[in-house]
Amino acid sequence: MNPETPCQTSGGVRPQQLRRLQALYEGLTRGLQESLAILLRTDVELHVASVDLGAYGPFVDSVSSPACFFVLKVEPLGDPWILDIEPAVLHPMLDRLLGGNAIEPPPCRPLTEIEQGLAVRIIRLFLQECRSAWSGSLDLRFDVLSMETEPGLSRILPSDEMVVVVGWDVTVGSARGRLRLCMPCRTVERLEVPSPAAGSNGGTTRSVAMDTVDLVATLAETEIAAGQLADLRVGDIVATETPAGASVVVALDGVRKFYAKPGVCQERRAVRPTGKIDPTP
Repeated sequence: MNPETPCQTSGGVRPQQLRRLQALYEGLTRGLQESLAILLRTDVELHVASVDLGAYGPFVDSVSSPACFFVLKVEPLGDPWILDIEPAVLHPMLDRLLGGNAIEPPPCRPLTEIEQGLAVRIIRLFLQECRSAWSGSLDLRFDVLSMETEPGLSRILPSDEMVVVVGWDVTVGSARGRLRLCMPCRTVERLEVPSPAAGSNGGTTRSVAMDTVDLVATLAETEIAAGQLADLRVGDIVATETPAGASVVVALDGVRKFYAKPGVCQERRAVRPTGKIDPTP
């Protein structure tokens, strides 16, 4: 997805969500690259090549045959996600795990039972990075439901179902191929996509836990004469135009964000947000 090109959305997915999805998956790429390099004992390169919206049917039609197409269970979402790895890059990975050098052209055949087990081992590395990346907003639990060699013959999703497809270019030694993650739009549009800094794989991005913001709860505002201010003493009462039961305004770094009710929590003064402030003037 070219960030300079306006996003064409569908199914309720907003352009901002697509940009944050791209940033999220770019954030996990470095960790996945390092994990694969250790597992395969060779140089591995990955980078996010695309984030696209489209229908599920054309996505399936673009998958090579026989496919290395894995259906994923994602809890608590319910809707399946799909991970497709081109045989041109998966077979060299499997060859490395079996002690080979991944020099010969990959075979044009379905995976054997042993190869499927090794492929799932590779996929679980990806799923671990995904879970960590999403942990900034919710705890997603991933598992592999099945592997399909001819996904066009399976009714995983309707052909007209709108999906978001994230694509990575993968290089393992001299082998190159594409890894793609397909997510139904109805799932994406109801998710709060976290900032990549919220996960553990943001590379040079600082952890949210290390960042600080100024949070100010304004109980009331009023005007007072300079002379009255100079004469103000401890114990004096300053009357305002704000009713005692009115909501207070909470600002983050000077930006008004929430209305809240004042109170006490564990013997400390506290506020409880009751609604967001519309940023529209």
